[in-house]
Amino acid sequence: MKKIIVTLLMVMLVLTGCSEKSGEKPTIGVLQLAEHKSLDATYQGMIDVLDEKLGKDNYDVNLKNAQGNMTNVQLIAEQFVKDKVDIIYAIGTNAAQTAYNVTEGTDTVVVFNAVTDPVAAGLVESNDKPGERITGVSDISPAKKQFQLVKELLPEVKRVGIVYNIAEVNSKVQIETLVPIAEEMGIEILSQGVATMQDLPLAAKQLASKVDAFYNTTDNMVVSATSTIVDVANEARIPVFASEDGAFDEGILATESLSYLKLGRRGGDIVYDILRGTKKAQEIPVVVSEETELFINKDQAKDLGIELSKETLSRISNQ
Repeated sequence: MKKIIVTLLMVMLVLTGCSEKSGEKPTIGVLQLAEHKSLDATYQGMIDVLDEKLGKDNYDVNLKNAQGNMTNVQLIAEQFVKDKVDIIYAIGTNAAQTAYNVTEGTDTVVVFNAVTDPVAAGLVESNDKPGERITGVSDISPAKKQFQLVKELLPEVKRVGIVYNIAEVNSKVQIETLVPIAEEMGIEILSQGVATMQDLPLAAKQLASKVDAFYNTTDNMVVSATSTIVDVANEARIPVFASEDGAFDEGILATESLSYLKLGRRGGDIVYDILRGTKKAQEIPVVVSEETELFINKDQAKDLGIELSKETLSRISNQ
């Protein structure tokens, strides 16, 4: 009975303390940049936490997916401000940047997720002290682990190709981070930037003849086009490594991946704390996770003639 009373009191605290709209449930406007498994999982993880801690009937959520269209991103963010949502949960770098800019001069809090480098993206002053009305979760990839995996599965690898969206600042940050790590392992990175999804197949084909493998960063355009890159790679008989497991079913060889569902749950914890009123956004450091899981497509490895050691097989999460 005491536990029930405490839980009810906590829910009442959230409902009365988080919103200026007296008597109304708190509202979270979710601005998702694009539709793919990783970003979907980031949303679901947040919802799972709020359902557990608040209860499904004690908050409202308005999910809007921009389908990768920046005009849609702008319009959705502006509508959320007009609707006076309590929090915008922005999934993806461009979504977070737009939400932050549109909410300037308002009391609307932005909680971002799936943003590789929030500092480089101009969202926060630092990960430890993010600044006014914004904080969130970084999905920066454990680059060294991932290229150690490339070297482990392809000991003779010399060149790795990366296609990236020239408009996504985090993609450039990732490549700049990867270059010295790869060099230490004797690997040269060849990158090819694209402006649109339509440019991507040609860029991949141009790289395929020059590299021993592809590596896909968390670039949202690239992740959405994983199957295209895999098709090009299969024709060239080279593997595709990825920075996350959302596109695993589309034919990549392997990834040492963060769990986007877990990242979403961390985002849900932040949203909950802000709704409770126990912490302000600027008091919550940006979450950066190092916890990874190994995924390997054994059929793809066999098809490409790549042998997997017993030690490697013992670490695979998708047994």
